[in-house]
Amino acid sequence: MANRLGARSITFKMSLYMSLLIVFLMAAVGCGNYYNSRETLRIQVLEKGWGIVRSGSAFAAEHLQTGNPNLLQEHLENIRANDDVSFAAIISASGKIVAHTDKKQIGNNINFAEGTPTVRSADGYTDFLSPIITNGGSTIGFFRLGLDNSRYQLLLQDIIIKMVLLSFAAVVAGIMLARVMAGRILKKPIGDLMSATEHIAAGDFAHHVPVRHMDELGSLAIAFNSMTGHLANLFMSVRTSASELTRSSQLILSRSEDFKRAVEEACRKEDGKEESPAGPDAENKKQMEALEEITFSARKMARLVDRLNSLSLQFKL
Repeated sequence: MANRLGARSITFKMSLYMSLLIVFLMAAVGCGNYYNSRETLRIQVLEKGWGIVRSGSAFAAEHLQTGNPNLLQEHLENIRANDDVSFAAIISASGKIVAHTDKKQIGNNINFAEGTPTVRSADGYTDFLSPIITNGGSTIGFFRLGLDNSRYQLLLQDIIIKMVLLSFAAVVAGIMLARVMAGRILKKPIGDLMSATEHIAAGDFAHHVPVRHMDELGSLAIAFNSMTGHLANLFMSVRTSASELTRSSQLILSRSEDFKRAVEEACRKEDGKEESPAGPDAENKKQMEALEEITFSARKMARLVDRLNSLSLQFKL
């Protein structure tokens, strides 16, 4: 269960990080594409608008002075037939509308200053205004054109929708790819390491982690196996030393018991003899006390060695 939780956690993190990376990249590419597309469409609108304005101004410069509004109106109707043209108008130098695609506007006056060609963005269209100049250089009127931006706005909206759909598809693909990558690259090696950790916690130092790939996880598996090998050698050395200490403590205990019995036998033989206060009796008592201490220490050491030996036997080497 722990293996699955760990693997899912790593898979989720990789999916999240890769998704964020893909979202960032798609957002950067999408924004760049959007601004490039918008700039390209804006340039196309300007080129188309100024092309119509130049041709219309040239035609108006030839016929405005003749005072033939019908011919100018027909020219504007032809311009209105072009795609994306909202309106077109020819205005006299005094500001009176001479011809207009909307005939209701003819005869109205417009107040604006004479000047260089201008362009501005209005609600839903781009407004172009250019003076009509004769060959002599005098301004005899103005040509005004409005280009509808709705088609270009629809193109930009279509680009945005496609970008969003592609970003969503890329995020889903990134999540799936991250899960597959985590499952194939990380899940098995990490599961092997967690299984080996559980074996070592149970005292099985003979368990080895399989090295699946020669990468960072493979190096970690090699280092883990080397660590368990060193630990196994260490516990083997402890077990050997414990066995030797057990034999030595038993030998000491046996010899001390033999020597103690010999001293007790000698004391019994000397019971009927006269002895000085500092004679053999006192000496035998000191030896008996020393033997008691040696025997006690040897038994204590034997118990400790037995405990150490039983502890080392719990590990599988």
